[in-house]
Amino acid sequence: MRDRVNQRRDNLLLWVGRQGGEIDTAPITASGYTVREVACSRQAQAALAKDRFDVILLDLSASHAVGLQSLRRLTEHDYPPDVIAVNGDPCIEKAVQTVKAGAWDYLPRPLCVKTLVDRLVEHRHHSSDNIPADPVVHFVCEHAAAIGTRAEVAQRFGLSPDTVSSRVRCATGKTFTEFLHACRLQQARYLLESTALNVSQVAARVGFSTSQHFARIFRRYTGLSPARYRLQRRAKKNGVQ
Repeated sequence: MRDRVNQRRDNLLLWVGRQGGEIDTAPITASGYTVREVACSRQAQAALAKDRFDVILLDLSASHAVGLQSLRRLTEHDYPPDVIAVNGDPCIEKAVQTVKAGAWDYLPRPLCVKTLVDRLVEHRHHSSDNIPADPVVHFVCEHAAAIGTRAEVAQRFGLSPDTVSSRVRCATGKTFTEFLHACRLQQARYLLESTALNVSQVAARVGFSTSQHFARIFRRYTGLSPARYRLQRRAKKNGVQ
């Protein structure tokens, strides 16, 4: 599985509305992504109508509010590309707003290309060749951090909340909430194992409003606190019994 993923070449749309100077795209293409640049969200929509893109980089530096509107428009597809938003403001509140609006990730300026490449590698790590056949289930899986309720998914697809729950249970055997939590915690486990983000940052990244709620759900599903899970996984990786 890992070999197939590493050999895959994805399409990256770089930038939408870029405000900063030139960056070295060689590390990005070396990581397996092709690169295209457009000036605004309207041009991005036209590109999305013609080609398949896996990741969009959206610059929010000029106006955070306008950028969030563009973000919502860019993700209005059954299988929308994942969006990495870039902003000059490292404010946690804005990062949470951006993720809840549909972004897969949020990076502050000045943008570090190595950090961006790490995020793209992480994105590929969590992408699956076994995409759920049901677009509703796929959408929940890919955007679990931004989804709050089944009603939001129902509105997106023009369905009733009960129909959303039924389709999720039919495809996964889980209730909507169970599946949503499972998708969030899969990402959380990876972040705890492979990054230096603290528990509060991980909680915000994967869609929990508070670190306390995150820790409670994490313990319910794994039997461990997030901090304890991190210690155990790192000890195992280092060969410590």
